Amino acid sequence: MTDPALETALARAKRIYLTTFAASGKSGTVPVWFMRKDGRLYFTTGRASLKARRIAATGRARVHVGTADGPGFDATARLIDDRPDLERDILTAYWRKYPLIVPLFMGWFIRRRLARKINVVVEIGVRL
Repeated sequence: MTDPALETALARAKRIYLTTFAASGKSGTVPVWFMRKDGRLYFTTGRASLKARRIAATGRARVHVGTADGPGFDATARLIDDRPDLERDILTAYWRKYPLIVPLFMGWFIRRRLARKINVVVEIGVRL
């Protein structure tokens, strides 16, 4: 990413607004927590969630940073399994970004759901 406004927004944002697309073209947008690593964005979600099913079906996404109308970009998304290193990195990033809710409840919940394969890691890359 070379857009300075986008870089600044990603450095400051606590969430992104992710739009995923069904094969029919129908879209849906939801806010998600995220981690940035090596030029990509990562988050976890329920494997059976609508966004995960849409990502598995099309891989097409649009991301807005910080707010639903914040700086945005088209992206590709994919589900990633069996990457305990990413899972640990995501939980560490969440712990830093959300210092109250993650240590008290959400960190345990996310870790448990990842271990049981109820949740999955999602990787978002910029579509060039």
